[in-house]
Amino acid sequence: MDISLPEPLDELLTKLESGAITNFYGAPGTGKTNLCLLLSVECVKKGGKVAYIDTEGGLSVDRLKQVSKDHEKILKNVILAEPRDFYEQGKFIRNLEKEKVDLIILDSSVALYRLEHAEHNSDGKTKKIDKEKTEANKELSKQLSILSNISRDKNIPVIVTTHTYKNWDTGENDVIGGDSIKYWSKAIVFLERTGKDGERRAIIAKHRSQPEGKTVKFVITEDGIKPSGFKIF
Repeated sequence: MDISLPEPLDELLTKLESGAITNFYGAPGTGKTNLCLLLSVECVKKGGKVAYIDTEGGLSVDRLKQVSKDHEKILKNVILAEPRDFYEQGKFIRNLEKEKVDLIILDSSVALYRLEHAEHNSDGKTKKIDKEKTEANKELSKQLSILSNISRDKNIPVIVTTHTYKNWDTGENDVIGGDSIKYWSKAIVFLERTGKDGERRAIIAKHRSQPEGKTVKFVITEDGIKPSGFKIF
């Protein structure tokens, strides 16, 4: 099943690849969950079924009603999982091997992962524990490898979303999750605010057929997303 991307993301990526993981990453409020909802709606409209793992409570029924007139049909065809910890997230992912679905969404892949290897000192600062981080990294890599295998075996697209952080060595926005996320994601798109009201920018960071740095701008609207009026540059 071909699942169409909303404008202008269809110009950016040309298509949502089956048999591969596509990763949208960026700061909160840059449009990641909106894209997940829109792609879920598109999949169900074409007769498909969606497995949606929501780790942050971002799937809003009110927002779904805004972007789809047939939200009840959408919800009936979405297998929704809401894990409470990182290893429960892994359990849901492993169970997907038995499900008949046409699209898998993991939003967000690293929210619970970040909690898994962090503890708070008395001063409120976050301290990363090496042993826990190593185990969490292994589990994250395993979860992504399972999703990749499911994607290839079933020839379906998998969408993951990821948070970002400022890499002080390079000065660039990098993906939380490190090499595992970068390795298993065959397409990576960075989302950011442009500074204009409601406008976002999507930039290809990695792709098998499209050039890195290719960019589009879009606006988040009440009923979805729309081109901002600027052309690809």
